[in-house]
Amino acid sequence: FGPLPDLSTVPANASPLGSDAEKVVWNAMPASQQDDVNRVYANIGKAIAAFERSIEPEQTRFDRFAIDLATGAKPEGDAAFSPEEILGLKLFIGKANCVTCHNGPRFTDNAFHNTGVPLVEGLQPDRGRVDAVAQVEADPFNCLGKFRDGDESACRELRFMLKDGPQIMRAYKTPSLRGAADRPPYMHAGQFATLDEVVAHYSKAQPSVEGVSEVHPLDLSDRERSALVAFLKTLSD
Repeated sequence: FGPLPDLSTVPANASPLGSDAEKVVWNAMPASQQDDVNRVYANIGKAIAAFERSIEPEQTRFDRFAIDLATGAKPEGDAAFSPEEILGLKLFIGKANCVTCHNGPRFTDNAFHNTGVPLVEGLQPDRGRVDAVAQVEADPFNCLGKFRDGDESACRELRFMLKDGPQIMRAYKTPSLRGAADRPPYMHAGQFATLDEVVAHYSKAQPSVEGVSEVHPLDLSDRERSALVAFLKTLSD
C-alpha cells in the first residue's frame, strides 16, 4: 500500500458517518484530505479481507467422509456416516435439492435468493437485495470505485448486477452451511431458532410476503426432516 499519508492535520472530530456536528467538520475538510482518510480506510479493509481469506475451516466429519470416498477408502470411525446421515445427504443433493444454492467447498453459491422467509415482529421490514442495489452502486468503496485494485474486468458481479424485478425483492445472500449447527439462530434476521425449523420452513415453503419465492414445498416426512438435519450437523462436527 505504500507509506501512510500525513494525517496529522485531520480533525479528530470529523466523520462522514458520525453525528451531524462530525459530518459538518468532515465536509469542511479539503477533498484531498478526505481522499487520504478514505484510502487508509480502504487499505485497512483490504488487509483484513486478505487475512480472512487465509483462514481455512476446520475439517469436519463430512470432509473426512468425502475424502475417503474420493480416494477409494472405506469411511471408518467418525468419518463413517450413519444410515440417517446417508439419507440426509441423498436428500440434500436429491429430493430437497439444497445443493442448488448450497454448493462448492463453502456450501454457498454466493448469490441472492427469495426463499419466502417470514417477517420478524417488531423489526423494520427488510426488502433485501432490492433496497441494497442503490447503496452498492453509490458506495465509493465498491469494486468500480477509485480505491479498487485491478481493472473493471474484475467487477463482473457489480457490472452485470440485476437491478430490478421481482427476483431481487426480499432476496438475501446464501450463507455458507459450514458450522451451521453451531451458530443459531438462522436466516437473515434470526427467524428460526433451530435447524429443524429451517428444514420445516422449506418443507412447507409458504409464499413470500413480497416478491416471488424461488422455493417450492418439499413435503418432507418427519423421518426425512430429521435425516436432513443429521446431515447438516456433519458440516460442523
